[in-house]
Amino acid sequence: MSIVVNLPAEVEKAIAAEAAKAGITVSDYVAGRLAEGTAATGSHGSKRRLTGTELVQRWKELGLICYRTDITDPEAHSRRLREAAQRRTAG
Repeated sequence: MSIVVNLPAEVEKAIAAEAAKAGITVSDYVAGRLAEGTAATGSHGSKRRLTGTELVQRWKELGLICYRTDITDPEAHSRRLREAAQRRTAG
């Protein structure tokens, strides 16, 4: 399918630069970006599921993970927590 789109000159230059950086033609670059956008929504406009990498990045952005910058040695920290839990008594 062919589609003609009139873009402002600065947008056209930016797209050409991104395509060149990726080492592909402008046509292939634009087709890929459009395909990405189409894949981002499934049927009926529903959002696609995030990949594992995207999910971890989102959790980082939300501060759900990687927020304990004070823990420099996670293994030692886990060991201390486990030892402390083992010393507690039920009751």
